[in-house]
Amino acid sequence: MSKKVSKKVLVVEDEQALSAAYKIILESAGYQVQTAFDGKEALNEVAKEDPDIILLDLKMPRMDGIAFLEAYQPHLLKRKPKILVFSNFDLQDEIDRAFSLGADKYVLKAWAAPKDLLKIVSEIDKS
Repeated sequence: MSKKVSKKVLVVEDEQALSAAYKIILESAGYQVQTAFDGKEALNEVAKEDPDIILLDLKMPRMDGIAFLEAYQPHLLKRKPKILVFSNFDLQDEIDRAFSLGADKYVLKAWAAPKDLLKIVSEIDKS
């Protein structure tokens, strides 16, 4: 029995073990998953893949999540993806900045185990 191909998710996470875990969890639910390990890679992937959901860490090398959001141009895409910031960075100024730049939801990794990821992504997918 094959799974219904679902929406595309771009996982932007610099920790390779977490990125791999998120990919496995999301693919097991039928999502198509691409990964990027920093904001620069994410900009390239967004342009190529036109994702439905972006799962974005904030603290990354080369280009962090805030810089990605500043450079990101959703008006150039076919549709605006939902942006879920999934980070351990919990300074209120950064959270506010992420929302002002287009984030739809902000979840602290410390408060959500990887197994909770599917529920969180499903909620944002339906919103």
